[in-house]
Amino acid sequence: MGVIRFIPVTEINDPLTLSIGLSGGSGTGKTYSALLMARGIAEVVTGRKGAPIGFVDTENRRALHYKQDFPEMVHFDMQAVNDAGEMVGFGPERWIEVIDAAEAAKLAVLVVDSFSHAWEGVGGVLDLHATTLDRLTRGDDSKKDARSQLAWAEVKPRYRRLIDRIVRAKTNIIICTRAKPVMQDFKTKQNARPTKTRMKDVPWDPASDGDLMFEMTTMVILDPSAKGCPVHQIKVADQFKALLDPSRPMSADTGRAMAEWAMGRGEGRNQKAVLDEVRIEARKGREAMSAWWKANPQHRALAATIMPELQELAEAAERRAQQATSDNPFADLPPAEGGAEGDSMTPEQRAEYEAAIANMREAS
Repeated sequence: MGVIRFIPVTEINDPLTLSIGLSGGSGTGKTYSALLMARGIAEVVTGRKGAPIGFVDTENRRALHYKQDFPEMVHFDMQAVNDAGEMVGFGPERWIEVIDAAEAAKLAVLVVDSFSHAWEGVGGVLDLHATTLDRLTRGDDSKKDARSQLAWAEVKPRYRRLIDRIVRAKTNIIICTRAKPVMQDFKTKQNARPTKTRMKDVPWDPASDGDLMFEMTTMVILDPSAKGCPVHQIKVADQFKALLDPSRPMSADTGRAMAEWAMGRGEGRNQKAVLDEVRIEARKGREAMSAWWKANPQHRALAATIMPELQELAEAAERRAQQATSDNPFADLPPAEGGAEGDSMTPEQRAEYEAAIANMREAS
């Protein structure tokens, strides 16, 4: 058994790597956005313009449509059939080989488009589960429900090894996945069946597993209404909140800034500190948050990126304070929205508060 050594962080100077997930329907700008971000990342990592961008293409060489715009692209046409005409599929082990090859080639960044083949393609996870289930049931459909988990027990470890390989990659990876529209509830206009990969207010369902999505450094879903914009933010750390503006397309500058953060440079750390600070004030209530807002005009634009969260924190603080002064310990907390039963604010107070929030948004 090897010797376990804990290393002081002051001795660790290797840059971190990024794993960025872009999901979206057809025509949302996944491929072009990924290439732009990859360009910025490669330039920062290598210190030179025109550094190679690795590209794994499972979409019938669709990335070659952009070869004039990105001459630095080095392309791998990944197909389900090899040169000998044999079916090789898109199983987990094959993707591990791809990452191994990218590292061996010393690529600063690798774009995978589309990784959905690893999940739902020929030889992908869902296909492996189906074939394993057929083997376990010997074609007896009546046994499939009972043995489905046994099939997953065989397949999931192989997929988890792939996810672990992505997380531990020594090259930066941008993973593109397809997304499909989700059925909306007619009354609430939200998703009828939220899951760990299907958030209630995001009308798209990525063709991938939650294990992948939440292992990413950043995971966003693009929308046809705003091509290239990180509209639906599934996982965005504080250091990237200001950078990933839902109203602004991602660019090479986005990649550069993220790579700077990974190398221990840039403004990400300071921005996280600002957001932590305003959250602390919001947890004290509306008055404390408003005082912070007035005292920090230079940080308003950054704070506005998490405004819904701040409003919820401030409202929750007000409700806790109201409950603490109640004579009834079993009283329900008053609702956050005005006009409902139990709201302690007068109409004038509610109007004044909503006007203040509107002014905050306008100032940002």
